[in-house]
Parts: sequence; C-alpha cells; structure tokens
Amino acid sequence: MIDNEYTKKLENVIKQMLQPLKDIPFNLVIESMTGKKVISFDFTKSDHQDVLELLKQSAVKAGKEINNIRILKAKTE
Repeated sequence: MIDNEYTKKLENVIKQMLQPLKDIPFNLVIESMTGKKVISFDFTKSDHQDVLELLKQSAVKAGKEINNIRILKAKTE
C-alpha cells in the first residue's frame, strides 16, 4: 500500500523543483541538462510518427516491467 504522507511529500518536492523552471521552454531545460539539441516534432512527417510510436511502445513496456518488479520505497528510518 502506498503511504499517502510520503506521496504528498514527494509531490511537494517535485513542485518546488519545477517552480524555478516556470515560463522556461521545455526544450531549453532539456538542452541545458543534457547538452543535446532537442529537435522539433512534426506530426505531419511519417518518420516523426514512427518515432512517436516507438516511444509509446517503450513507455508501455517499461511501465509493465515496473509493475512486474514492483518498486519499493526505501525505508528512511
């Protein structure tokens, strides 16, 4: 069972981390963190649609694997 208090604390930490990033374009955040250029996505291009489909499949697969192994929170006592 998920600890609601722990979840709330985690949500607050994430909100605080994202606060300074308000109004900064997402691509600039990623580029500054990784040093890699973020390319624009064009839904009208078939090769971009292919990449999106692969990303969707990867996300679903990763989610299923995570559900199978169950991520347990570390005890902080």
